[in-house]
Amino acid sequence: MLSSAEIKRSLKGCWLLFKNQEEGLKLLDTSIEGFWRSFQVFFLLVVPMVIVGLGERKLRLSEVVQDPETFSDGTFWAAQAISLSVDWVTFPAVLMVLARPFGLSAGYVPFIVARNWSSLLIAIPYTVNSLFYLVGFTAPGIMVLFSLSVLVVAIWYRYAVTRMTLGSGVSLSVGIVVLDVVLSLIIGQILGRFFGL
Repeated sequence: MLSSAEIKRSLKGCWLLFKNQEEGLKLLDTSIEGFWRSFQVFFLLVVPMVIVGLGERKLRLSEVVQDPETFSDGTFWAAQAISLSVDWVTFPAVLMVLARPFGLSAGYVPFIVARNWSSLLIAIPYTVNSLFYLVGFTAPGIMVLFSLSVLVVAIWYRYAVTRMTLGSGVSLSVGIVVLDVVLSLIIGQILGRFFGL
């Protein structure tokens, strides 16, 4: 299990990486054991993702994206849970296959560790945004606009982490980030259609 000390240290490291300071990597456990343990961050993301999911649910119903009469909470949450789970492991698995051909093997473990932990940092503004929307502090349009703004910053952050951990060039780093985003979108679309959302 992840200790509170490791969580604090890793988040501090991710914050330094966000500020483009490579010494943040020294605060992350980039050993093989640390690599596998970083996947436990998934469980720390459950509560933030439930809050974000509640915000999305409210938005779907208020903006008539879906008919409240036919909307199924069970289906919605099943789709959310499966999508998050599949997304969490798909990109690392795909990149593991591509790492050797693209000469990224040496940086693969540090990159995935940083990616997993940075996901927790990225979740914070999304969670706060959804909370404000859920309690009525912000309108739907503001909530969506802020989410898009956070997405832009998150993509830049992913790019910075990619370059610092993999030591890859601009083109390859951009390609890796695009692959990550596209895989997430594809997974979301496929599961959304499967569950009728």
